Amino acid sequence: MREPDTLIMYCRSWCGDCARARVWLDERGIDYVEIDVEADPAARERAAGFNQGRLHTPTFELGEAVCVDFKRGWLCETLGVSD
Repeated sequence: MREPDTLIMYCRSWCGDCARARVWLDERGIDYVEIDVEADPAARERAAGFNQGRLHTPTFELGEAVCVDFKRGWLCETLGVSD
């Protein structure tokens, strides 16, 4: 079971926005769990559920907070980091 303060990034291996998000998170030393929605059908359903049933990657989940797409402003505010 994941800790409630774990940042989860639902992603796909070929997704350009996912690749950019990885670099951004890694550059800031932010820990996250990456879940490939192509390899995990339950994760695919969960991520799509955050977007009215339409899958979009990356999708981020942190506790009760969710962000669909790579939105640096949301990540900065939610994680307390600077861009």
